[in-house]
Amino acid sequence: MEQFQLATRNGLFAVIRYYLIGTFTGEAHPYRKTTRAKHNPLQHHAYLFFKLMITPIIWLSGLLYLFYNDWPATLSGALELETVALVHAAAAFARLIFIIAHVYMATMGPTITSLIKSMVTGYEDLEEHR
Repeated sequence: MEQFQLATRNGLFAVIRYYLIGTFTGEAHPYRKTTRAKHNPLQHHAYLFFKLMITPIIWLSGLLYLFYNDWPATLSGALELETVALVHAAAAFARLIFIIAHVYMATMGPTITSLIKSMVTGYEDLEEHR
């Protein structure tokens, strides 16, 4: 288990370094896709954060915002409408940043459109590594 965590952490930093520097200097991608693991460590963390943090926050704050007039007295004393609106807007901006980054990263393939098809369909032909 400890080796897995260390490898994932090292892999995460290698992928972050690649996207910050390596893409502009022509380095090879540090992660190789397999049929068992198609997402790199950065993608794992980004998707996990999106699913466990951004999505529930936007839903919960949106429902609170939508049903503001129906809040019981105890809830309206603890929360202000402005706070709920600010949290909802922040989650919406985080979602927008995620989408923009996702589309930008999809243009980083061998050609500008080579990864768009796999982003839309969810399927990609793996390169043969021998």
